[in-house]
Amino acid sequence: MLKVVDTTFLICLLRNDPRTLSKAEELDGEGGAATTVVNVYEASYGVYRAMSDPSRRMEAFKRLVTNLEVLDLDYEAAMRAAEISGTLDREGRGIDPFDSLIAGITLASGAEALVTRNTSHFERVPGLKVEEH
Repeated sequence: MLKVVDTTFLICLLRNDPRTLSKAEELDGEGGAATTVVNVYEASYGVYRAMSDPSRRMEAFKRLVTNLEVLDLDYEAAMRAAEISGTLDREGRGIDPFDSLIAGITLASGAEALVTRNTSHFERVPGLKVEEH
């Protein structure tokens, strides 16, 4: 079953983080992974924001993303994200809107888990299995 990798995973992979490289090998052995269009946005934004000449880093990022299935934000995912945001906000346990979108897409896709280092936010989402990398 498919696992979704979060922005933290993508960034750590670009930085050749040993723990993340090990997790990537594990995911490859399980048949690969996916990410969301929101994670593509967040990681790309970070590269453009941090670097005066992002061309080399963006080329590496684009090569990385071509090896992943990119899950889109569709109607069902948007509705799941709205439910997550609304419920958690009402309970006083809200998370970043982008994280709600990522969680909504992940749940709507039927993915097995979300792989992230941002566990404190995503563990608040009912029904979302979270794995740390």
